[in-house]
This record gives sequence, structure tokens and C-alpha cells, in this order.
Amino acid sequence: MRWIRPHHVAGSVHDVDYDSLVQQGVRAILYDLENTLCRWRVWEIDPPTWALLDRLAQQHLGLSVLTNAFVPPDHLLAQGLRKRGIVLVSSARKPLQRGFRVALDRLGVHPHQATMVGDQLLTDILGGRRAGLITVLVDPLGSEESLLTKLNRRLERLLGRPISAGTEPQTGRV
Repeated sequence: MRWIRPHHVAGSVHDVDYDSLVQQGVRAILYDLENTLCRWRVWEIDPPTWALLDRLAQQHLGLSVLTNAFVPPDHLLAQGLRKRGIVLVSSARKPLQRGFRVALDRLGVHPHQATMVGDQLLTDILGGRRAGLITVLVDPLGSEESLLTKLNRRLERLLGRPISAGTEPQTGRV
């Protein structure tokens, strides 16, 4: 069970305590894409979220988007990420560790220097913990998602997923 327990929880990517993470030695943030940074199958990041990513980049944090979806290199989202120096790892196959390792290598950081922020216990949190990252669980942005994700959500509830990730954060490494 500890492999699916996030180190921290937050309502959204905007509610994450990034200053605390930096104080813990975090130098890079890996984000899930769908229902974390944007809605499922929409692949459009809203202006406040772009502003957050820009602010974090200005603080010299390495940034990556790690998604199980295939994002074509010529897609507007991929272009926007590339323009900002944000590493995109598509078809990551989370919770397998390969995608996490690719992102960490491209960012030039060790696992203990990185955080995975995502909305799913069984892909983002499990994969991040297995790869040695600090993990942050956020609430999904919307209820539209794939059939597989809907099944995962049912399992998450059975495994004790917080009803709202906006509750008191857990601290430290669990």
C-alpha cells in the first residue's frame, strides 16, 4: 500500500507547495498531462497554468510532462512545451519506470531531486514512487476520461484514495 500513498496532496497544480519542495532539494518537476495540466483529450493548457510553468522555469526548476498518451511532435502542445524548454515524454507507459528515467536523464537530475505531480494513484503516484521521486497527488481536472482510467479510479477508491486531495498535506517521505 505504501507504493500508492503520495508524499503530498493538493487540490490542483496551482495548490502545490513548490517552495517546500525546493527546500527538500527538488530541482525538477514532472507532471502528468491529462486531467492534471489539461482536460482529457483536450491537450490545451490554460493561461494560468502556462504562467505557473513559466514561473517555475524562471526559478531554474527543470520541467517535464510525462504522459501515457502519444503526443505528435508537431502538435501545438508539443511545440509550446518545446518552446519553453519543457521536456515532453509521451507514450511513457506509467507506472513503468522507463518514462520516468527518460525524463530524469533529459533534465539531468537524480530521482531524489525530482517530484511527480499527477492525478492517478495507479500510474502517476505508483510510477513516481517506484522511480524514487517525491510524489504529489492532485484532484483530476474533469470527470471525462478513458474507460481504463475509470476502472483505475474505482480501484483507487477501494485502496483509500482521498475523496479530495485538497486535504491536509502529508509531509516527508513515506
